Amino acid sequence: MLVAKKPLYQPAYPNQTLPNPSRRPKKAANSISVADKGLVIGAVLAMAVMSFGLVWRFAAVNDMQYRVVALEKQLATLENDNASLTIQAKQLGSASRVEAKAIAELGMQWPKQKQIVNVVQGPVPAN
Repeated sequence: MLVAKKPLYQPAYPNQTLPNPSRRPKKAANSISVADKGLVIGAVLAMAVMSFGLVWRFAAVNDMQYRVVALEKQLATLENDNASLTIQAKQLGSASRVEAKAIAELGMQWPKQKQIVNVVQGPVPAN
């Protein structure tokens, strides 16, 4: 079996000639100018700086959230301590408890009638 080296049908274009590939100017093989290289490097550096800034902001926000949570826990603890100390202060400051401690621990007594002295301003009443 023979294989044809040329295609069987080649259309002819009337009044038009096909460009000759050997006459085209050859392009340089993917050459990039110095200005374009500088632009690309500048864009890459700008993106790197912006990315670093974005990561920095997220880290700062995360740190602030951690601090807020820690302070909220500390606030809750202090509020519980304050509530218990308020209850304790009310219990210790009641009149009956103060009287009982004064009598038991300090040996205090209620004054007798002859120990009470009335001080009156103005003329002294005659007895």
